[in-house]
Amino acid sequence: MTMQRIKSILPVLCAMLLAMPLAAQGPAEVWLRKAADKFEQKGVDLSFRINEDGVRLSGRLLIEGKKFCFLTDEMKIWYDGTTQWTLQIDDDYSELYINEPTPEEQQSINPYLLLGSYQEHFTATDGGEKTFNGLPLHLVVLKANDDRQELSQLSLYIDHEGTPAALELTFPDERKYKIEVRSMRNGLTFPQHTFTYQPKSYPADEVIDMR
Repeated sequence: MTMQRIKSILPVLCAMLLAMPLAAQGPAEVWLRKAADKFEQKGVDLSFRINEDGVRLSGRLLIEGKKFCFLTDEMKIWYDGTTQWTLQIDDDYSELYINEPTPEEQQSINPYLLLGSYQEHFTATDGGEKTFNGLPLHLVVLKANDDRQELSQLSLYIDHEGTPAALELTFPDERKYKIEVRSMRNGLTFPQHTFTYQPKSYPADEVIDMR
């Protein structure tokens, strides 16, 4: 899985796992509201696994307000609400990129800013009861309103308590990714250093400061 594709999946994962409290109250929106309630109590610690053509990539996502930390073996991202650190790891060599995203750039990394964008460009429909990995879940499908969107469709599987259990992303090139939620805890408070780069824990071979 390429670094660019991981970058494109991150904002989708953040936004959809935060769910979307849409204004309308059809069956799909009711389920999205139920899922959103899981993410409105302090911080969230979520572990996930991405499947792409038989290749599995495991990771962890921590969210607290506008801050988040995204960790996989290939890429690690910290965002404290102002500064973003992106550590890319290729074999035994690592590069750290530091920047302060502009308002336009924040649209692609900030889950809270993404919510409005997805509400504007996607339509939610209720998919009813489904079975995913042998579990009884409820399906909500979000389809892009036009062909220019980076993501064509997202299928969100939610358990009966409102916890997102899995996502299936479909891109315009018809490539699909399945994201399985392995575990989730909410109502947490994280130490502030959780959302900043710690050089002692993750030393970088090269630092590129773009601020």
